[in-house]
Amino acid sequence: MKTYLDKASRYYHDVLNEMRKVSWPSRDEVKDLTLVVLTVSGALAVFTFVVDWAITSFISQLL
Repeated sequence: MKTYLDKASRYYHDVLNEMRKVSWPSRDEVKDLTLVVLTVSGALAVFTFVVDWAITSFISQLL
């Protein structure tokens, strides 16, 4: 019967083996993808602000 320590050790060993198989992005890829995320997030924030402002203005004109 395996002990808790044996199971934990096996799990840790399996995790390390799987992490060696991971295809990690290069530094340049990380920079490029970070720029994409920041750009899309900023554009979405601006779009949300404009739509919110337009709806607020429209409703205030109705009232």
